[in-house]
Amino acid sequence: MQGARLNHLLNRTRRTVLARDTSAWGDAEAALLAGCHSRQKSMLLDPGRRVAALVPRGGGKTTAVRARIVRRMLQTPRARCLFIATTRTAAEKLIWGELKDITEKLGIEATFYEQKLLCRFERNGATCQVSGADDKREIEKFRGQPFHEVVIDEAGSHRPHLLDHLLYRILGPRMGDYGGTITMIGTPSHILRGPFYDVTRPGSELHRKWQDRDLPEYDDWSGWSFHQWGYEDVAAEVPAIASVYREALVEKEANGWSDDHPVWLREYCGQWAADDTEHVFRYQPHVDGQPWNQWEPPRVKGIAELPKRDDWQFVYGMDLGHSDPFALEVFAYSPTSGDRTLYHVYEFTKRGLYAKSIAELLIGPELDAERPRGVIGRTGWPTAMVADTAGLGGALLEELANVYGIRVTAAEKKSKHDAIELFNGDLIDGRIRILKGSTLEEQLQSLQWAEDQYGVVKEDKSQRNDCTDAAIYARRAAMHQFPDEPVEVRPEQQSDPADMFDDEPAADAGEFGHMVGDGMYWGDF
Repeated sequence: MQGARLNHLLNRTRRTVLARDTSAWGDAEAALLAGCHSRQKSMLLDPGRRVAALVPRGGGKTTAVRARIVRRMLQTPRARCLFIATTRTAAEKLIWGELKDITEKLGIEATFYEQKLLCRFERNGATCQVSGADDKREIEKFRGQPFHEVVIDEAGSHRPHLLDHLLYRILGPRMGDYGGTITMIGTPSHILRGPFYDVTRPGSELHRKWQDRDLPEYDDWSGWSFHQWGYEDVAAEVPAIASVYREALVEKEANGWSDDHPVWLREYCGQWAADDTEHVFRYQPHVDGQPWNQWEPPRVKGIAELPKRDDWQFVYGMDLGHSDPFALEVFAYSPTSGDRTLYHVYEFTKRGLYAKSIAELLIGPELDAERPRGVIGRTGWPTAMVADTAGLGGALLEELANVYGIRVTAAEKKSKHDAIELFNGDLIDGRIRILKGSTLEEQLQSLQWAEDQYGVVKEDKSQRNDCTDAAIYARRAAMHQFPDEPVEVRPEQQSDPADMFDDEPAADAGEFGHMVGDGMYWGDF
């Protein structure tokens, strides 16, 4: 008995400090927050029940979830927390020693049971179990147990079938007992499949971006709250990450990696990329430090203010939302400009639109095609409106024409690859300007090619492409309006649109509309 008792004592590590009152616990929580950069802090304070983060290695994601666990244990008496990595050994390396350091620095009396990898706060009885997901038998031991906080680290490296089993069969059924939270974090892997990929991939319907949390469409959101950042996003806040970023750029140059190289995208930018893929679109926000495909103009009642010319025309491209949301992309062009530049001036995306709601968006709630309000009321009737006819699109276009007097041309669906190449040619030559921060810009930067089972390169159907499709339709329609060959424009010749506007700033709101979802509805309806 004495030997067993001695072994029991040797396998425990005690941390005893002076934290005895509520204020000390509040100070400990404040210290946790003070030790986080802005993106970590957002993740730490996220009240969502399902939280996910996609971050490159060394970006601070594990530090953020360690802080989440300690904060939960401070706030919740007898809290039951669980930290899971791919293996028990990996989990111990990721959190066990750091957990000891945190409790000592913050003045928290805690007991660490080495054999069980269990930490217990003596003041309120909160516990954190550290474990691995080595195999199905290992994760089965958590079946039927409720938790307040669960963190799954290295989620992109877990075997997909095990992670699915853990999330939806082992943990999920009992998380409601305490209103608990599951947090998945990881760096993207080269295998584009599994629950972590499904949740964090570009355009996933399973997540809502943290920065979009206040949009009306997410008022009752119960899915995953998604956080993402790279080295460049936080380098200015954290000298250590700034150093890592500088070394990453050296590594990139030494290896001759392009911005599209899959290793660079995955390991340093925190983006999903298979080893045999590259970006579909050749979008470049800047070239040689000057704006190239991106612009950030003032807005007048939701529409971008254009450079000073008298002959602006507009084209509308629409994806009607067969599988993706409805998307409207509006471009402006000057037939006499010579350089044939297209300016992205307006965007609207939303799910569940039908013929009447699309008509109200385009011509206003009065549905008066002769005296339109809506988007057309602001731009005037476009020279072309083009939309796809997938699914019930053909019937919808007929209703728009026959009932509401809005005639939309069916998009040419053949030779889409050729249409993408032509669009890319204009991007490379700087003849397309995309609104900064738009969903279109996001899709242009994230869509990747994928190979099918026969080795044929195609678009990745798992990625949302409604805005890029609409933009391709609009670009094709606009090009028909130019009689001359384009004039080549080089970066050193291209002027900054910021210098092309009137001196008087334009308002970004007005009588025409109010914001709804990703775009703007015009008028009250």
